[in-house]
Amino acid sequence: MIRKVLLATFCLFGSVAFTQEKAEDIVAKIRQTYEKLESLKGDFEQQYTWSLAGETQTLNGTLYLKKGDRYRVETPNQMIITDGKTVWTYALDKKQVLVDRLEKSKENPLPRDLMLKYTRDFKPRLLRSEKIGAVDCYVITLTPRDENAFVQSVTAWIDKTTWLALRIEQTDLNDNKTVYLFKNAQRNVPLADGLFSLKIPADAEVVDMR
Repeated sequence: MIRKVLLATFCLFGSVAFTQEKAEDIVAKIRQTYEKLESLKGDFEQQYTWSLAGETQTLNGTLYLKKGDRYRVETPNQMIITDGKTVWTYALDKKQVLVDRLEKSKENPLPRDLMLKYTRDFKPRLLRSEKIGAVDCYVITLTPRDENAFVQSVTAWIDKTTWLALRIEQTDLNDNKTVYLFKNAQRNVPLADGLFSLKIPADAEVVDMR
């Protein structure tokens, strides 16, 4: 009986150790994929649920990323564009452009920045394999190494072939939940440098915050 208990315990801890090792391997491949990206283009949906009010806001758009901290985010009412130094936030409905410097320390809700931060500052655990549509994914959960971190938990669905995140769910200290969905991702496609600067319309109000 004792031998059976010991064997079961050994198998349990062996399985946990294997799962943890697998999670670390997955995280290493995710980091490598995002660090090596020359460019990325894709569509996204962001769902934000405010816990206190029980309300969910949904935002859809297209994003373009290019090495050198350059990105462009387009939504129906707004564009956020940076060339790696200057950030232009153009509110189309208000015809207003905010101009500011890009701060390296500022978190940007983009897949590369999110995954690089989470794989660095959070501890991973492999939950299961699961399909999103026809795509096989690893589902991993990440918990912050700092228990006082604002984001308290993250779950990510990682494409087993491309190692890109197709879905990211995060919950903060206030139990608010943000879900990012990514589709139609194209890696390392040619993106013109002109995409990452804004030619300010003549009729737009400009607020320079630099």
